[in-house]
Amino acid sequence: MSARALALTTLVLGCGSAKPTSPTAPEAATPAPASAVAECTLETPLVPGVPGSPGNLLPSDINPNGASELAALMRVMQKDLAEARDTLGAGGTARPLRAAHARLRCAWPTDPNDRNPTYDAFSQAYLAAVSSLDAASGDEARAAHDRVLDTCVACHQDTCQGPIPAIEALRFPRPASP
Repeated sequence: MSARALALTTLVLGCGSAKPTSPTAPEAATPAPASAVAECTLETPLVPGVPGSPGNLLPSDINPNGASELAALMRVMQKDLAEARDTLGAGGTARPLRAAHARLRCAWPTDPNDRNPTYDAFSQAYLAAVSSLDAASGDEARAAHDRVLDTCVACHQDTCQGPIPAIEALRFPRPASP
């Protein structure tokens, strides 16, 4: 298997090893926007039994084990950032992403022990970078987009390194060297 295929498989399958017992919602469902719930923090209690929680993983066409709420959200984030890159690359204005990504701090991870102060600090940095992207335009939006990806890579270097090549693939193409 190529390194890229392995990286994409890791991104798709995740780094945890939880098994589904009673999937109840499609993985592709977009998480509730933050405006539908109070801003979440590390102290926000996770509710057992919700789709994507332990023992209630989301069904997945790409992961036979199912997906945690956080894994499904990260797939939405990946799709949204690819769309933003394409829109910005074509000279357009990317749609705001922060509200759609705000549950990052209180979504069930594959391994509940991964929700800790270190992860929360990375989540806050990511959401701050997304807020900057939402507010940016023109060339600054392209740079802000890549700063968002920097926060993704920093977190994944600490927790789950497999997705890093797929994250890097979301960057704007670098100009060819002379």
